[in-house]
Amino acid sequence: MRTRTFIAASLATALLVSVSAWGDAGRGRTVRDSITVGRLERSYELYLPSRNTGEERLPLVIVLHGANACGTVMSLYTGFNEYAERINFIALYPNALGPYWNDGRVDMHSPAFKMNVNDVAFISRLVSLVVLQYHVDPKRVYIAGFSNGGMMALRLGIELSGRLAAVASVGGTLPRHVAMMTPREPVPVLLIHGSDDPTVPWTGGKLISGGRRRGEVLSIIDTAAYFAVKNRCGVQPKMRVLDDRHHEDGTLVFHVAYPCGDPEREVLLLSIQGGGHTWPGAKFSAPETKVGKTCRDINATEIICEFFSRHVRK
Repeated sequence: MRTRTFIAASLATALLVSVSAWGDAGRGRTVRDSITVGRLERSYELYLPSRNTGEERLPLVIVLHGANACGTVMSLYTGFNEYAERINFIALYPNALGPYWNDGRVDMHSPAFKMNVNDVAFISRLVSLVVLQYHVDPKRVYIAGFSNGGMMALRLGIELSGRLAAVASVGGTLPRHVAMMTPREPVPVLLIHGSDDPTVPWTGGKLISGGRRRGEVLSIIDTAAYFAVKNRCGVQPKMRVLDDRHHEDGTLVFHVAYPCGDPEREVLLLSIQGGGHTWPGAKFSAPETKVGKTCRDINATEIICEFFSRHVRK
């Protein structure tokens, strides 16, 4: 069994066993539906908080799962529904067609790449539907993702820059071919990445999984620099160390901010020294021997929600 499949299966098992413990905020409503894009039926899951009366336009946070996962697993892994209930936003979990998003990597082992699945069109159509059907504020549409989903989120931040208020990626860097494109408009970007990530290395390059090449990505530093340049920010960042609240986790978080005259062009990197291919603050993760250490000093979901709350598309 390939490493990535093993990791996803281990994580899914741990999460699904614990659904009743923490997965659903328990007060809102979950909707599962599908739409047709081209000739393909695409599915998604939507969490509507209990205060969603339809009278107020709420923000929309799109959350993209990693490889070999799904929206349900992603909602449980990240706990976004709990924050949707607390802060009052709608959380949307689209599902990839098969195990992978077509994130822009030239990956001959990805069915989505070989079939040329148009995931950009899928997310664009889905945003239009949800904005209309659930009275979403079109100026507050955000997207976050993990791993393959993080790479897809960054691709969407470029190709749908005029529709997104901010983008966040955890454990995912910019695919090399996507970096050849230029966003039409600046978009605020948050990157969270572990220095010891065994799946998407800090230094980027050619990704290998199960002995197979899975495309090529930029390093996390080059990914941050790409968005800093496109957003017309300075490329000499300011860095500070965050409090090491949990010494036992073996990680330390560096806050790396790229100076921008306009806060709506913000580019922020949270570099996790010693961190693995994990979601910081997650209650569950795959075995450390497979994915590395999980940072407990920050909660990625909370950080992403705070980052998104600072940005409204003009």
